[in-house]
Amino acid sequence: MVASGESIYLFGIHDRGGEALMASAGRRGWVLIPEVIGHEPGDTEAASYEDLSKQGFGVIVLLENGFRGAGTLPASSLYDDFAARCAGFVRHSSGCHIWVIGNHPNAAEARPGYGSPQEEIITPHLYARCYKRCREAIRTQPGHQDDLVLLAATAPFCADTTYPGNRRGDWVRYQQDVMLLLGPGNYDGVAIHAYTHGHDPAHIVSEQKMDPPFSDRHAEFRTYQDSMAIIPPRVPVFITDARPLPDAVGRSTGWPDGETPSEWVQTAYGEIDRWNQQYPERQIRSLILYRWDGPEDEAEQWSIQRHPAVIEDFCRALAHNYRWQMPARPEYRVAFLTQNTPARMVAGETIYVPTRLRNEGSRTWVHRGSNPFCLASRWYDEDNREVLVPVAYHNHLPHDVPSGEEVELLARVMSPATAGHYRLRWEMVHEGVTWFGRQGDPGQVVSVEVLPAPLPRKPPIEEIMETLAQHPTRRYARRPREAIKSLVVHHSVVPPSVDARQIAQYHVERQGWPGIGYHFFITPEGHIQQTQPLEVISYHAGERGNQEGVGICLSGNFSDQPPPESQLDATAQLLAWLLSTLHLPLEAVRGHCDYRNTQCPGQTWKAIWRDRLLKATQRILEDAHPPEPTAKVLYHYLLFWQTENQWAVEEWRAAERYVGQFRVTMGFSVDDAMYAEYVTLVGNLNRIPREIEARLRAAGCKVERIPAENPVQLKAILDEMAARRQRFLTLE
Repeated sequence: MVASGESIYLFGIHDRGGEALMASAGRRGWVLIPEVIGHEPGDTEAASYEDLSKQGFGVIVLLENGFRGAGTLPASSLYDDFAARCAGFVRHSSGCHIWVIGNHPNAAEARPGYGSPQEEIITPHLYARCYKRCREAIRTQPGHQDDLVLLAATAPFCADTTYPGNRRGDWVRYQQDVMLLLGPGNYDGVAIHAYTHGHDPAHIVSEQKMDPPFSDRHAEFRTYQDSMAIIPPRVPVFITDARPLPDAVGRSTGWPDGETPSEWVQTAYGEIDRWNQQYPERQIRSLILYRWDGPEDEAEQWSIQRHPAVIEDFCRALAHNYRWQMPARPEYRVAFLTQNTPARMVAGETIYVPTRLRNEGSRTWVHRGSNPFCLASRWYDEDNREVLVPVAYHNHLPHDVPSGEEVELLARVMSPATAGHYRLRWEMVHEGVTWFGRQGDPGQVVSVEVLPAPLPRKPPIEEIMETLAQHPTRRYARRPREAIKSLVVHHSVVPPSVDARQIAQYHVERQGWPGIGYHFFITPEGHIQQTQPLEVISYHAGERGNQEGVGICLSGNFSDQPPPESQLDATAQLLAWLLSTLHLPLEAVRGHCDYRNTQCPGQTWKAIWRDRLLKATQRILEDAHPPEPTAKVLYHYLLFWQTENQWAVEEWRAAERYVGQFRVTMGFSVDDAMYAEYVTLVGNLNRIPREIEARLRAAGCKVERIPAENPVQLKAILDEMAARRQRFLTLE
């Protein structure tokens, strides 16, 4: 059984109005409805599709920002607004759980600002960014957590969008790059389009290829097969636009006129049904004809209701029971029933996450033996690059879990060492055999903000800026915080009984300054007061010091005696916090005398208390220093092949002398090998394929493969390397 708002049939029509044909034939297929929603987050306009879903029709809604000029997506600066608008539209709409984000993003006409100086190319990177935000926004709405948010269909035969890695503008490569950027499990399905040039039914099954540089691409309807070749198995695919385009000589301009069916529609549905019968793991769930109705300027060309022959052709196709096949229970599949990953973690911390899983696959999850099932996790940055952590935990199950059964465990996970926004992908792994994601399992993906490790805390600071004297007309210039290069220490020279308010009054009334010259004022008791915003370029250390420095004044005169400990302690805390906040080194702490010919902050500064202050500041920084980004924890890993039932026993024996010479780490885990600086592959391409080699290189490993075809040859090579004390063949 399919869910409400879905259909088991292939049949479908773009626009309302043609569903009566499907209902009368007993084939309640799909209705695709386009919605132009703009990008105003506060817009509450919505729609209801319950009249269709309650009758048993499948409903797909295409969400677009606008048409030509406005862009199918808005300008990239407005993606957050568009995502919020999508979420609002979905929240207030009923009867639909399948949404397409944009249409033909590779076509120039779909770009925001098309034809103007503001035109913005929608690269795969930009589309993936927008899609990700829209999907997250939609699936956080109540009742829409499991909605299918589909990738937009690219325009076949359209080479408008070129970019590094796709200089010819290949529309199939565009869609593939979007999927690679998002990563498996981070998109719910894919929309594709299929066209012919002219309405000759023979074009449906034509194997004709295009002219160079696209001689590897189908020239007619089977362009859909080019897309299916790069879409992973078990990913839901919907043909959301099928039609005959005008032919090259202009004899045909759209759907055929007249009363006699051309059999284009019947042939198209038969073609997709044959595909589904042949490839049960790569099902196409719909073939939606474009379109029942539409704007007047398209009516003669595309409006099916004005073409009786097309209606008759469609009705004859409806006589067939064309369905897509519900997927059989796969070997590897997991349902995350409870998964409480926090939205925020601290850099480098390890936490325990209560997790409840159900085995949705056909295999029993064994918890012991050489190939147990474990729950693991992977981190990805905002560009979908995998991020290594010092310890990648593989959490063992407490007991075997048969198909259909549930299990609870506390899953450990360590966060990346660097703060930022990440995606954490929880995924089951059959150790030594496969990750579930490689078998089409989406896993569980959560967004996590990794906060900086504890840095020096902001000390207690009293803000008195608004209470200090200000010049009636003069104002200080301002700067961005990035312009700050130093923290300049002063002494007030006057007795401690003269406070910041009196100094501000002196600077304004006697000096004629816009306001007090210091940013902070510290009393002998260690009380810190902020007297100017950091962005203010106040007068305290000469032209250069004013431009780049933050003025910190210690109350008192330190010509003969250093500041008291309470004042020094508070100053060190303030300096440590400012250095961390402004990303400055300890060397940024200077005295007023470093900028001008003056004794400030007193003759005892260099002689007695400068070094004490800097050491105290350094201790505070070191006590709360964040961990460094993850480095390689292994030097050299010898990676052997392993399958579920076999392992490289002969190769292992062949490496004994080599291992004895170099004391190298040995094993079968690609994930462990990723933590090594150097990795030697022991196995040919049939045993350790290129994709593993590429994954190791992407993780920053230096990789080489021993060129041996059998264990005897391998032993000879490794023994000779050991005798020559040559650890690597090609690596330095």
